[in-house]
Amino acid sequence: MSTPRLVFAAAMVAAAWTTVITGLLAVGAARAEAAWLKSGPGTGYAAAGKLPATGSPVLDSAKCNNSGPGPTATLHWSYPAAVLSPGFEVLTSLTPGSPATNTNSTTTTNTSITVPLLSTSKTTYVSVRAAAGSWRGPRSPEVAAC
Repeated sequence: MSTPRLVFAAAMVAAAWTTVITGLLAVGAARAEAAWLKSGPGTGYAAAGKLPATGSPVLDSAKCNNSGPGPTATLHWSYPAAVLSPGFEVLTSLTPGSPATNTNSTTTTNTSITVPLLSTSKTTYVSVRAAAGSWRGPRSPEVAAC
């Protein structure tokens, strides 16, 4: 093979590899762009979706006395059907508007539950929020039981 043909073939191979690598980088960049938002050169942050709020819980029944296994409340709530239900935290407290850190919580994957109440002589306030792993949605309004 002559020198000009050899140089031409080498240039064609280099161009082909450059095209392949550039294409892979472009595909990789498009995928990365879907997962990262760039605010400037050299920086980026993840964009996470938010869990939707649950509907307000509805108190179906309450057993307020201390006979048998103790006081309980049965309630249900709604959650958007188009969203995969991640699970729910049911938060109970003896203080209305109590922060989530000062409440007892029970988890469920259903949109209804019977929860133990915290006292036979005081009102228990119950709220619900969606949960997925370490993500938490906003708390629903509280419902008073007993």
